[in-house]
Amino acid sequence: MNFKIDSKDYDSEKLSDKGKLYLGKLQNLKSKLQQINLEIIDINILQKNYSELLKKELPKEEVKTKFPKP
Repeated sequence: MNFKIDSKDYDSEKLSDKGKLYLGKLQNLKSKLQQINLEIIDINILQKNYSELLKKELPKEEVKTKFPKP
């Protein structure tokens, strides 16, 4: 399998065992990062949705507090 590092193509079959391990770790991290980014998108959507739902449940009149004049 070919992969790129610093804009250069390499063949994974030519890597040492440690190199293959590191490549696998990097591929795993990339996959996890993509999953986390998708979860962030979902969280932002949910946060916006719940915020809108909460706004619909707020009392019609705002409670105003009086602050003492200095």
